[in-house]
Amino acid sequence: MMNLKRNLIGFLSAALVLAISGISCNGSEAISEEDPYALWKEMPNERIVFMSKADSPEGELYLLDKHGQLTRLTDDNRHENNPALSFDGKEVVFNGGDESDLLTWEIFILDLETGQETQLTNNNVIDAHADWSPDGSRIVFGSFRDAQGNPFGAADIYVMNTDGSGLTQLTNTPWEDNDPEWSPDGTKIVFKSTRNTQQSGREEIFIMKDDGADPKRLTTTSGWQSDHDPSWSPNGEHILFTRFEGSRIWFNAANFANDWEELTPWNVHRVDLNGNVEKLTDSSTAGWGITLYSADGNQILFGTIDWVTNESNQVIGGYHRLILMEVDGSNPRQLLPDDDHTGTLEYFDW
Repeated sequence: MMNLKRNLIGFLSAALVLAISGISCNGSEAISEEDPYALWKEMPNERIVFMSKADSPEGELYLLDKHGQLTRLTDDNRHENNPALSFDGKEVVFNGGDESDLLTWEIFILDLETGQETQLTNNNVIDAHADWSPDGSRIVFGSFRDAQGNPFGAADIYVMNTDGSGLTQLTNTPWEDNDPEWSPDGTKIVFKSTRNTQQSGREEIFIMKDDGADPKRLTTTSGWQSDHDPSWSPNGEHILFTRFEGSRIWFNAANFANDWEELTPWNVHRVDLNGNVEKLTDSSTAGWGITLYSADGNQILFGTIDWVTNESNQVIGGYHRLILMEVDGSNPRQLLPDDDHTGTLEYFDW
């Protein structure tokens, strides 16, 4: 049971965020622009969706449009997270459930034009980290279930139609396969896996065909390194991911306020389909975040946590910021101004 619990916790790539969820984040640093959304308005992407706990302790989804208008998408007592925009930008798929009971997590689709919500899964296992096929007809996601559909301590990757039908299992190993994302041409899926390290908390990046065939490992880790949240470049030639580079297993964060230096940093990396890895950021303290290409492939947006410490070097809060940089990692700039969401913003998509 303890191993099951550890692996369930390991499903949350934002475990470091959750470990300090009771710590407040006060104050802000204003972006020095007359229009605080000027940089965002220059981007080719039309909208950003993200999770924040600014208005609800459970966590809700929000949408920011090109005018700087922020809309709350969900309003309930359920925890929503891991939003992914459809390729046409009209729908969001996400997981929702009780944050304290991961077995309630199910997959939902929200129509951004009508506000209609559709539940796709309904079971007693963790279903999360969903993504769209390019043609919008199918959903890929990670699910912690065994062959009989019972809760299991490691995830496999499944696909289904957008009405929840046609459930198909793509991977089947005793190790974790998770964080799937479809390639822009629809032929491949990238995911993280412990099938090579065979050790919980030691994820690496793999790709496979969209039917689960021919898995190929792209990254190799050492020590307690761990690779998470892979995402494709628009041309399908590169994959971004975030690598944990701390000195202990990444989800052992029970005393994060004191041990935070052992549980950081998380840095942005890129790998091509031949396994050539480049490190794009070189922070020594950055907290967890995800990373995505802009729609035109000319910029990279990544989320990071800038920790706030007291005189005893204990973490007392953190700024969850979205940082824009060039594709070579240069010229980092904060995309959005600090606001009520800066203390709790987690998964996002654009």
